[in-house]
Amino acid sequence: MPKALSLSNEEVSKILHLKLLGRTFKEISKLLNQSKSMIYRVLTRKTPYEPKPRSARPRATDIRSDRWIQRMASSQKMSVHEITRTSR
Repeated sequence: MPKALSLSNEEVSKILHLKLLGRTFKEISKLLNQSKSMIYRVLTRKTPYEPKPRSARPRATDIRSDRWIQRMASSQKMSVHEITRTSR
């Protein structure tokens, strides 16, 4: 089953504008070539429309640690094993 595509902010604003003009879900879906369920989801959402963040593996280090590791590797010519041992 394919995943639903996220709508752009422009498309969401068109949907909201057409609803304010008194158009029905069916009319809006035909005009914008979107499903009625997508239109319904946008109009009944309690929070402003934002695409859901994609899941990903959490970072093991923060950005500051990344910069430190890069500095250590380039300036002191340390091996990966030595860098991991000193960073813990």
